[in-house]
Amino acid sequence: MSRLLPFLLLMAVTATANARQQAEPADLIVRDARVWTVNADMPWAEAFAVRDGRFIAVGANTDIDPLRGPGTEVVDAGGAFVTAGFNDNHVHFESTGRLLFGLNLLDVSDEATFRERIAAVDARYPDGTWITGGDWSAYEEWNANDVAEAGRQVDPDDPYGNLFTPDRRMVDDVTTDRPVLVRRFDRKVYFANGAALAAAGIDSRSPDPEGIRVDRREDGTPTGVLYNPVAQDVASTLLVRDNVIRLFGPLITAPTRAQRTEETRRAWAQMARVGVTSYSDVTSHPIYVDIYRELREKGEMTARVRYRPPLDRWQSMADLGIRIGFGDEWIRFGAVKAWIDGIMGNSSARFYEPYTHNPSSRGIWRDIMFPFERSPDNPERMQSRLERLALDADASGIQLTVHAIGDEANGYLLDMLERIKDRNGSWDRRFRLVHAQVMQPADIRRAGALHVVAEAQPFHASDDMRWMEERIGHERSQGAYAFRSMLDAGMVLSFGSDSPGTNASRYFLNPMLGIYAAVTRKTLGGEPDEGWFPDERITVEEAIHAYTMGTAYAAFEDHIKGSIERGKLADFVVLSDNLIEMNPDGIKDVTVRRTVVGGRTVWHAP
Repeated sequence: MSRLLPFLLLMAVTATANARQQAEPADLIVRDARVWTVNADMPWAEAFAVRDGRFIAVGANTDIDPLRGPGTEVVDAGGAFVTAGFNDNHVHFESTGRLLFGLNLLDVSDEATFRERIAAVDARYPDGTWITGGDWSAYEEWNANDVAEAGRQVDPDDPYGNLFTPDRRMVDDVTTDRPVLVRRFDRKVYFANGAALAAAGIDSRSPDPEGIRVDRREDGTPTGVLYNPVAQDVASTLLVRDNVIRLFGPLITAPTRAQRTEETRRAWAQMARVGVTSYSDVTSHPIYVDIYRELREKGEMTARVRYRPPLDRWQSMADLGIRIGFGDEWIRFGAVKAWIDGIMGNSSARFYEPYTHNPSSRGIWRDIMFPFERSPDNPERMQSRLERLALDADASGIQLTVHAIGDEANGYLLDMLERIKDRNGSWDRRFRLVHAQVMQPADIRRAGALHVVAEAQPFHASDDMRWMEERIGHERSQGAYAFRSMLDAGMVLSFGSDSPGTNASRYFLNPMLGIYAAVTRKTLGGEPDEGWFPDERITVEEAIHAYTMGTAYAAFEDHIKGSIERGKLADFVVLSDNLIEMNPDGIKDVTVRRTVVGGRTVWHAP
């Protein structure tokens, strides 16, 4: 009895505490909803209650109503679809904020809009800040839905194309003292206003800078258009230097902290509008960590972040004691990012076999692969610099996430992961193949056996299916975005946006585009009718899971977020339509009615 008494006392104290917790009123109640909880033990619910930023009860209206008090906010959802807040696994946060707050010319191919956009940015930018970026004419050249719908065709005899061409006369009067250096989407052509040309010493009498052709009027006055060299074939694309940036880069002042802070607020506002309550920040400038902390202390933070610096900074992280799980519920650390190959857009992703449209190239290895050196475990084997850094970071308890697009790049990383396990032992490392874009069937099965996380961005499929078979053929394309095969093999599927996307398609964080792509495997124009390689479609429930619990698991946060269940952070969204019961073709048009983070509404549709 003496041994039993302490246990009985503990049980009594726990029961009393639970009863007291249930008796205290909730801060927020949501009722009369169609709640998809993402909790396998109780997938559907009608209502839930929130206190102190966490879910305290989930169930039927009658279960939750007793938690209502005089100060409780009650939201009657009117039968609306509610699910856990979306968790974006891959956001280039700095460039997303820059494009949202700064200059976006992706859809601009005319003088009036070009002038209007630049004037608007000039009005909100602080003095001394350069206006950069832009990517004009992207949609004229490459329509968001179908390349066949592109605008004017490019003259094959003109390597620079005959797209819209700016002129200083369009903007010099509205940017008198502010330098402007913006680029066309393909970075073959740049535009500099009078202030930027003066800063670089380019005028009617100066010779053209090395490696740059300056467009001039008959009297020698620069029009503002600057031409970079153009590659003669796909294989040499990456060998062409961006001479314009080489010249102007040292002249461009870095954005101020105040500007970066406003960009941060703008990106968070967009996240709230589309229901993103958590995200992984992929290698933004370290100053953003301080900005996050500052805004968190002010109570302005409206999305939770997991910050990932590059792999080569693992030692400084380890020296500071940063491991997986380091941080708090708003800002967390513990992972690093690396790149092993290029991308599909410029045919630099690394494949076992040559590209179909360019038999002379298999793609590239990124710089971090070099130099190769003899492995300390096997002097007969050469080990890449990437593998050496990865071994050390993994041994220090830091999570590895590596960009891999082509099938050889993904295969190499699986080989590397097996060697890391042999060297450092088995532990819950949740290795993340970033993009995992094109994989061989055998490698998908191997990744499943290794419990690898596929950090995928499904809207890439809707974008890339228009031209991928031209690049790598039909057979290899079957392994592209093979989400059904990945799940069936045992891989963990995590979804995100890769915001702000490519030069030709802006993704801007909207999870509806990713879920639509994964479930239908169609372009935004609804083609093909049955979907691209339809056997790789997944269900809406699986896609929601990948965008919530899947990413929470990938970030070692599945114990605190990713589903609507008692004890977890009260991050959720109310949508305009029931994703599970609607026609999947309409998912791309679903909107967010309300976004709630930690029990606080951060977006409510008018």
